[in-house]
Amino acid sequence: MAKLHSTPNNTDFNWKGWEKISKLIPERGWVWQNYRTGTSSDKSEWVEQQIYYDMLYTFRLGALSPYAKALKEGKLLGTKCPKCGDVTFPPRVNCWNLDCKLEITDWVEMPLTGILHTFTICGFAAKSALKKLPFVLAYVLVGESKTAVANILKIDQPWHTETNMPVIVKFAKEEDRVGNIIDFWFEPDPKWTPSPMNAEKERIEKLCQPVYEWVRILNR
Repeated sequence: MAKLHSTPNNTDFNWKGWEKISKLIPERGWVWQNYRTGTSSDKSEWVEQQIYYDMLYTFRLGALSPYAKALKEGKLLGTKCPKCGDVTFPPRVNCWNLDCKLEITDWVEMPLTGILHTFTICGFAAKSALKKLPFVLAYVLVGESKTAVANILKIDQPWHTETNMPVIVKFAKEEDRVGNIIDFWFEPDPKWTPSPMNAEKERIEKLCQPVYEWVRILNR
């Protein structure tokens, strides 16, 4: 256990104050997010995030704080094991390879490119995303990462999404970044062209049509 990073405590958070405020906010999906930083007793810097999504969520990233800071700068940070060389994104504080015995990983900057591993086309979602339907939730292997990350793939025709398609990472505007995964999304690589329509793509396109109609009604 000596190789595990310590996690900063959360005793300085004003829970009673937020409990009172939270009762005044109606349930309407994603309301706001707050981002702040501080220093732990061991002098390490941490990032804390507070999200109000029908209720208050508060969490600190501890040793993963550099990941959040990099997102606000428009960068992706992954981790690499100095022992086995495995790269992972999202980052892991300790290597996942059992032979490495929780080896502490090193930070590495990831390329803004990847390969789509698998995906799903969403026809229903939480309140804050209903008017964005249908959308593609893609699991992408960024760079040489051994693990996939799930995020939105912005594509005009969802039924053309394909496994192994190359994608690029796009970031929100600097002033809109909040230090978590909503700061970026995926788009098809501009050099990529979809394969021709087939029976499966036609089936998916047909399933998407009533979702488009429902969203049009919501936008009235």
